Amino acid sequence: MEPSESVAADQLFLETTRRLAPSRLAAHDVETALRLLEADPREAVADLGCGYGRHLVPLLEQGRVRVLGIDRSALLLDEARKLAPQAQLLRGDLRALPLARASLGGATCFYSSFALGTHQDARAALAEIARVLRPGARLVVTTDNPLRLEASPESDFVEQVPGLGRVAERSRFDARARIDVVERSLVRQDGTRLAGTWRIRYFLPGELAELGRLAGLAFLRLDPGARLTRDTAQLTALFERARGRM
Repeated sequence: MEPSESVAADQLFLETTRRLAPSRLAAHDVETALRLLEADPREAVADLGCGYGRHLVPLLEQGRVRVLGIDRSALLLDEARKLAPQAQLLRGDLRALPLARASLGGATCFYSSFALGTHQDARAALAEIARVLRPGARLVVTTDNPLRLEASPESDFVEQVPGLGRVAERSRFDARARIDVVERSLVRQDGTRLAGTWRIRYFLPGELAELGRLAGLAFLRLDPGARLTRDTAQLTALFERARGRM
């Protein structure tokens, strides 16, 4: 994706997600994540791929003393500063995190932020996350459920959103490659148009466990603990940094 296309896609993500993703969903995500992380409130916790900060707000509201947000997008980080000014925000790639080794007491990665590239990108991101977690610290990853996507591989969505414009989205999931190609567009009320395409790589629990093992992260369990099925709303995976590695 060219830089100009990336900025347009970030703007599109910001304008549409801010209107269509309810804040109560982010609050629920954070409540679940903190329960699983079991981190000391005084330790630094990072939201990796924090976007415009929708999960940073409930992290701060839950009394976390040190909340970090990391994203590659300058545009989204500017918005996150307005939304969550108490958080420490850093611009960086998940494959090369701007953090010291063993400096985090926990980390979250919501909605496939680590998997917006190739299989190798995801492995590199998890290895970096393992590097910056202290031994015994945990990582919570949430993604869409690939089994649910496989059951309904095609979806189309069009809505006229008051005060925003016409939002259209087309999603096509390749079950063999487990890649979802999402095309989204917004025609604003003034007639200007934004469009973007995302290729999101999904992993089954066994694949996540193997990626984690190679990175130095032990795969503890899914949450809830039952087996993943097509009816599971989303995949939430819990990892722990191996205690014997530094």
